[in-house]
Amino acid sequence: MTRQTGSLYRTGALRAGWLGRSLALPSALAGFVLSGCVTTDEGRRMQEQIDQLLEKSKKTEVGGAELATKVQQQNEELRRLRDEAKRLTTTLADASQKAERAQSDLQAVQGKFDDMQRQLDALQKSFTEYRAQSDTKLEQLVNATTVAKAPPLPDNPEAMFAEGQRKFVAGQWNDSRRVFDAFVNRYPSDQRASKAQFLIGDAYFSEGKFANAIGAFTKVIDNFPKSEDVESAMFKNGKAFSNLRYCSEAKTYFQELIRRYPKTQFKNDASEQIKELTKKAKDKGACQS
Repeated sequence: MTRQTGSLYRTGALRAGWLGRSLALPSALAGFVLSGCVTTDEGRRMQEQIDQLLEKSKKTEVGGAELATKVQQQNEELRRLRDEAKRLTTTLADASQKAERAQSDLQAVQGKFDDMQRQLDALQKSFTEYRAQSDTKLEQLVNATTVAKAPPLPDNPEAMFAEGQRKFVAGQWNDSRRVFDAFVNRYPSDQRASKAQFLIGDAYFSEGKFANAIGAFTKVIDNFPKSEDVESAMFKNGKAFSNLRYCSEAKTYFQELIRRYPKTQFKNDASEQIKELTKKAKDKGACQS
């Protein structure tokens, strides 16, 4: 019990005792008057005094009850405040513990992060050193390697064209293209230049490099429009576009081939290709265009 609470309890007790004595005094006076020991006037005055004392006693009784009620209320409020203080103290202690744990966890995470950063820096350093060493070794290897030179080409068109054909038949696509490309550049007016250009495209076609083949065949059509190789180039262009699933472009080449050369040797094949491409176009996903 606090000093304030004890004081309130003592004050209430003192007032309650005084209240009891105040109530006893009028009762004794009333008995004295009734016993006949006083005169009528004196008795009347005493009676009035007694009534006044009784009235004061009643008021004092009411005041004492109110004081006792207030004391009780203050005691209850004091207990409530004490409980609230205890609860807040507990909550504060819990929060402090959680804060300490969070700080500890943060320090642990920071430690792990620092370790990973050190490892990353070490790996970066190792990689940089490795790359520098690799670049040095590669440069040394390149400098030490003797690149074999391509054999010289024949110095006349007949021999050069024949050389290109031999390599084409042997399936040496790169070498055949190198020879035929040199032939077209050296002898663009030779009657075999269009055939050489066509065989460049055919070498690409044989390797499955259809986009490169289209470029080479198109040069035949554009640069040698009167050559008999144009029909073959148009047909092969249609096939190349078809293999790339460009159905619309392929169909256009086959149709243009038949329109431009009604008696072409590729007429039947081109017609069949047109039918197949028309069917393909109806199948979603079969053609890119």
